[in-house]
Amino acid sequence: MSFSGSAASLLLDSIERIGASVGRLVEGKVATLRAAVRAEVRRAVSAAMWGVLAALLAFTALEFAAVTILIAAWDTHRVLAAGLIAAGFLLLAIVALLVMRSNTSNKN
Repeated sequence: MSFSGSAASLLLDSIERIGASVGRLVEGKVATLRAAVRAEVRRAVSAAMWGVLAALLAFTALEFAAVTILIAAWDTHRVLAAGLIAAGFLLLAIVALLVMRSNTSNKN
């Protein structure tokens, strides 16, 4: 079975148009995916920035609370107050370490 010159040309033209349509479709999908990824990266960076700011402000509040406790207990139990504050910060650090380990461990 052989194609005449015009039938083969029409078939090749149709294949070329289909290929161009598929190419445009893929380009559109890639552009949409690129925009979605860009928006998600911006959202994640913003969330991380606000998280760091919240942690910094919480740490500052804890420090001021510790200083307040030391000032209040300065005349009577200054060493006990300082030791309890240090133990509290150590306990918070251990809890944070355990939470970090559980969040980053491989749970297969």
